[in-house]
Amino acid sequence: MNQAELAALKQPISHYARVLYCLYLRPGANQLTGASPAIDYKQISQLLSDTQTQFDQGRQINLILHTLLDVGLISVNDKTNLLSSVQDQRVTLPLMILKDDEYQLLHGVTQAMQQSWMPEAELYTELAQLIGLIDSTYTQEQVGEFVAYWLGRPQSRFSRFQWTQKFVLQRKQFAQRSSQQQTATQIVGTQTVTASAGISTDANTRALVEKYNKPT
Repeated sequence: MNQAELAALKQPISHYARVLYCLYLRPGANQLTGASPAIDYKQISQLLSDTQTQFDQGRQINLILHTLLDVGLISVNDKTNLLSSVQDQRVTLPLMILKDDEYQLLHGVTQAMQQSWMPEAELYTELAQLIGLIDSTYTQEQVGEFVAYWLGRPQSRFSRFQWTQKFVLQRKQFAQRSSQQQTATQIVGTQTVTASAGISTDANTRALVEKYNKPT
């Protein structure tokens, strides 16, 4: 087991999550690709169940898999949905195939922001997928704004992993703010204005009201 896996396993996760990773997923995983053995709910249930907790439902095991996903010990493809059955499906163990020297490059050294900084491309893509950032594209100007902000805080020192992580989270926050600020608009003449709540009455409705409001 490498340093990246050990660091992830030391995070505040349950004993069951560690057991699932160390005794089921890791031993049978492909050493080259990191692909896990096929998920078998019955086998996992027998491995995890004890006198205090019985894992007799797939969704219980899925919750543990989700914990492993949150700390980066496993990854899933677009077709895998941990809200439904994953029986006979496989997950990937990305940290297992990460060499210790690569881990040290990303985590071992902290540094202040540099003017030439750019996000780690592969790591950026993986983190964007992990947090559900749908549009993960970015411009050089957005990188520049990020760099300019942190150049003004030379006392802040982070690892290469953490700098890229911060940039990904910034992009996610920006996307959320943009979504919240989008409001419905309507065309009035040649202008686009913000739509306001209320009741609009078209010409046909007004004619109908006037017809039945005429004195008899």
